[in-house]
Amino acid sequence: MMNPARPALVIAVLCSLMLPARVAALASLDSLGVWVQRVAARNAMAHDVAAYKFVAGRPIEDPQREAAVLAETRDRAVQRGVDPDAVVHTYRQLIEANKLLQHADFQRFLLGRTPSPPPSLDAIRERIDTLDERLLSQWAQLDDVRAAPTARASWRGPSPGRALRAHRWMTLRALPWCGPRWASARTTGCQPEA
Repeated sequence: MMNPARPALVIAVLCSLMLPARVAALASLDSLGVWVQRVAARNAMAHDVAAYKFVAGRPIEDPQREAAVLAETRDRAVQRGVDPDAVVHTYRQLIEANKLLQHADFQRFLLGRTPSPPPSLDAIRERIDTLDERLLSQWAQLDDVRAAPTARASWRGPSPGRALRAHRWMTLRALPWCGPRWASARTTGCQPEA
């Protein structure tokens, strides 16, 4: 006759063997959540940048600044021992997302919305640089997420307004698996929802 406690013991042993893998998976999800929050915070700064540039009469496009940011980011990626091409690709997406949000704000300003008083450009850049450093420092923690063969970028939720959808799309563009390893948005799921 089998001991009635034996099945419970077997289940407990099996669960304890699977626990480290589950904890590791949860840790990756926690890291991803932090990454997404930081990307969203970076995208939110686009409004301050747009207000500053609009009031100052400066163009949204700043190729020299973008090149300097990307070169510095490449150097920091190399120093950290992470793939500089993938990092630069992601940061290029962050910059493009920010510029798209700035264009949207410029249109609102041109249609009569008054920009809020912007902080100084140096203060804005300092905040962006701080977030960029935090994003880069987290890069290696997301290796499991980027390497997963089923990695897909999707963001479900209630149907938001157009502005929120734009923010969601800009954030999605900057997710670390929407990088150069995948050939197209159709195969990666790195595309906006309708």
